[in-house]
Amino acid sequence: MLDPALTDRLLDHIGLTERPAPDASGLRTVHRAFLSRISYAGLTPQLGEHAPLDADALVTRLLPGGRGGYCFEMNTMLLELLTALGFAVERREAVVKPRGARAAGALTDHMALVVDVAGEQFIADAGWGEAPLDPIPLRDGPFTVGPFTWTVEREPDGGWWLEQHEWGETPGFWFAGSASTAEDFAPHHLRIATSPESGFVKTLVVQRPYDERVVTLRSRTLAVDGPGLRERTVIADAGAFAAVLRDTFAIDPDALGPQRMERLWAQACAQHEAFVAARAAAQG
Repeated sequence: MLDPALTDRLLDHIGLTERPAPDASGLRTVHRAFLSRISYAGLTPQLGEHAPLDADALVTRLLPGGRGGYCFEMNTMLLELLTALGFAVERREAVVKPRGARAAGALTDHMALVVDVAGEQFIADAGWGEAPLDPIPLRDGPFTVGPFTWTVEREPDGGWWLEQHEWGETPGFWFAGSASTAEDFAPHHLRIATSPESGFVKTLVVQRPYDERVVTLRSRTLAVDGPGLRERTVIADAGAFAAVLRDTFAIDPDALGPQRMERLWAQACAQHEAFVAARAAAQG
C-alpha cells in the first residue's frame, strides 16, 4: 500500500486537490489526471538504474522532477494509488506484440491493470505510452476517445486482446484473464531493464498521449502522430533535448542532473546514428 503522505503528494502532483470516490467517475478522473501529467519514460533501462518495483520508491523519485517510468514502473504507481483510494485492482501479465505472439511463446513485457468498480471491470494503463487517457471497459467491442478507437476482444486462451488505433506504433497487446502477483513480474522487469537484447535498453523512448495525438521521443526524433498529423523533428543538440524533456514531457532535466542528461543525450545520438545507417543500408 502506498504511504498515505505520498498518496496525498502524488494526488497533488497530478492536479487533484481531493480524493476521488472509488467509482467509475473517480477512476476516470484519476486515470486521466495521471496520464495527462506523468509521461511514460524508459529512462531506467537507458541509465542502468534497475531497482525492485516499489511504489513508495518510485513515487519518491517522481515527485521532485516528474520522472515517471516505463511500463512496469508506471503501472505499479498507478495500481498503488488506485488501491490507496479504495479501488480493487489486479495486475495482469501482458505482451505488447502482434496478435498471437503470446500463443507463440512471447514472454511477458507489460503489466496490464484491471480495475473492478461495482462489478464492472475496466482496463487502466499508464504504462503503454499510446494508451487512451480514459480507462477502457473490459468487454468485447470498440472504445473511442476523440478520433481514436481501440477494440477489445476475448482470446481463446481466456485472455484478452486490445487492438491499437491506426496511428499507434504498436499493434496492441494481449493480457491474461487472471491476476498475477507483484513477484511474477520481477524476472521480466529485470530482463527488460537490463538485457542488452531488450528494446528498452537499445532505444530511448518517452511518450505522452493526448485525446487527438500521441507525442513520442525516440532517441533524437520527436514524433507527433494522429489524424492529419505525422510530424518528425530531429533534436538538434543537448540543449534542445533538455528542453523537449522539460516542455513536452514535464521531466525536469535539473532533477535528473548533468551526468544523467549527458549520458542520455550521448546514447540518443548513438541510437539515432545507428538507425540512420541501418536505413541507408536497407535502401541500398
